[in-house]
Amino acid sequence: MSQRFRAAGSTGGIARISHQQLLCLVYTLHFTAAVLVLPATLARYGHSGGWLAPLLAFAVSALPVSLLLALVVRQHPQRGFADLACHLLGPFLGRLLGLLTGVFNLLIAALCVRDVVEVTPVAILPATPTWAVAVPFILVAVYGAYSGVEVMARLSFFCVVATLVVVVLSVGTLTGLIHPLRLLPFFDRHPLQLVMASWSSIGWFAECWSFLGLAVLVDRREKVGRALVLGAAFAAVMLMTFTALAITVFGHQLVAEFTFPVYSLVQQVTIGEFVERLDVFMFSIWLVGMVVKTSTHFWLAADGAGFALGLKNESTLYPALGLIAFVVTTLIPSLSWLFLFSTETWTPLSVSLGLGVPGILLVASWVRQRQQRQQREMGA
Repeated sequence: MSQRFRAAGSTGGIARISHQQLLCLVYTLHFTAAVLVLPATLARYGHSGGWLAPLLAFAVSALPVSLLLALVVRQHPQRGFADLACHLLGPFLGRLLGLLTGVFNLLIAALCVRDVVEVTPVAILPATPTWAVAVPFILVAVYGAYSGVEVMARLSFFCVVATLVVVVLSVGTLTGLIHPLRLLPFFDRHPLQLVMASWSSIGWFAECWSFLGLAVLVDRREKVGRALVLGAAFAAVMLMTFTALAITVFGHQLVAEFTFPVYSLVQQVTIGEFVERLDVFMFSIWLVGMVVKTSTHFWLAADGAGFALGLKNESTLYPALGLIAFVVTTLIPSLSWLFLFSTETWTPLSVSLGLGVPGILLVASWVRQRQQRQQREMGA
């Protein structure tokens, strides 16, 4: 098999991103969907100390998975995703891994579409039918995936800067409403309540095993681990920050009752008498981040499935992937069902794949290196 990197867009050229772009992209993939829906879960199970749960999730999920993934990439610096999978696992298992990656990322893309369908009517378009939100968003996301992962990586930098601006404005304007003592105690029943609170976010962070297709595109492979870890760490810190702000303003009981606590928090922000709808600005930033996240997962799904199916141009899969994502979105009955699915099914699956896939690749790499060393010794 010829050594090549999967095409990043319609140009069919070789995709390259810097480790700084990977950091921003990883941050956006981890943070964007979680920031609106996760704080309520953290407060419901972790109470006043729920804001600490993202840090625990990062330590037990994102950190080990990112390091395992970085080790795989560093040991094979000249190989793209397709070549790496076939080299370590063989043609059949390599293509099976590509198919698994494609299906996993397609499911994430569909779940992202459902999040947009749930949030948009609350924010700006009340009583809007599901299809009226889902179809335009999928078209934009598919176009973003077709444009290439480099475009999404550059756009993710905007998401990082804009999020920091929202945090600064929130802290600066809500000072009179913030009560830091509401963050105490860290646990009021038993320490395991933080583990329960972090369960959903553990699954979200474990999704980074599917970023292998992005990691192999970084121009400096020795920086991949740093970018993956720092991107996830920054996302965890920002999730902690927004959850802590919501708890200090509303109290954990009220935050647990909100569907989208951070959106309710930003609604309280006013700057003088000329900026009174920062929630619209927040929604716009979130929507751009969701486009980046969904487009990237569409790109990763096409990258993996295209390799598994032996396609020379995986961009031909985008219409089919968009249609499948729409169908899956319409099959999800409600946000409460999605929460149960996330905690009972998605998190165990994501954690198993997050630790299992990089672990299998590392074992296969060790076996391959040992075989090559024995062959050299026999030849000598």
